[in-house]
Amino acid sequence: MEELFLELWKYFMPILIAAVVGGLIGIEREYHDKSAGFRTMILIAVGSSLFTLLSGALDVDSQRIAAAVVSGIGFLGAGVIMKDGANIGGITTAATIWLVAALGMASATGMYSLVIAVTALSLIVLWLLPPFERWIDRLHEFVEIKITIKNTDKAEDNILDIFEECNIKVAEINRSRDSSSERNLRIKAKMNTGKRRALGEILVVEKGVIAFKA
Repeated sequence: MEELFLELWKYFMPILIAAVVGGLIGIEREYHDKSAGFRTMILIAVGSSLFTLLSGALDVDSQRIAAAVVSGIGFLGAGVIMKDGANIGGITTAATIWLVAALGMASATGMYSLVIAVTALSLIVLWLLPPFERWIDRLHEFVEIKITIKNTDKAEDNILDIFEECNIKVAEINRSRDSSSERNLRIKAKMNTGKRRALGEILVVEKGVIAFKA
C-alpha cells in the first residue's frame, strides 16, 4: 500500500506543481479579465504535464509527444488572438498559454527549480511591466487628424506624401465631402509628439490644405 502511495505521489507531484504555477499565472489573467483565465491556465499546465509524463510511462518518443503538445498549444493560442481594425489583441494571452504549457512540461521532467524561477519571472513581466509598456505606447500613440483639402486626388496624394516624408505610418483613412470643392480626410496614424508637431508645421503652409485639426 505504501509503495502504491509513493508511486502515485511520484507522478502526482509534478502535476500538482504544474497546477499551482498555472493557477498563479491564471490569477493575473483572470484579474485583467482575459479570455484565458484561472481555470484555463491550470488545465493547460496540467494537460501538458500529463502528456509529458505519459510519454515516459508509455515508453514512446518523448520528442514526438513534446512536438505534439507544442503544436496543439499553438492552435489554442491562435484562438485567443483577435483583430479589431488596426489593433490586434490577445497576443500576450496567447504567449502566456504557450509559456504555461512549457512550465507544465518542465514540471513533468522534475525541473522544479527552473519552473519556480520562470514562474516568478513571468509574474514580474505580467504584473509590473504593463505600466512601463503603456508609457512606451504613449510615446508612439495613434492620433486621428481631420484635414480639409481641395477636392482633388492630387491634393490627397500630396497629403499622403507628406505623411510618408515625416515617416508617419497611416493606419486608416476615411473620406467625405462637404461640398464639390472640399474633401475631408480623417487620417488615423501612429506618431509621437515630435512627428505630430513637424506634421502640423508642414500642413500649415501646404497649398492644398484648407484646414486641419489634430
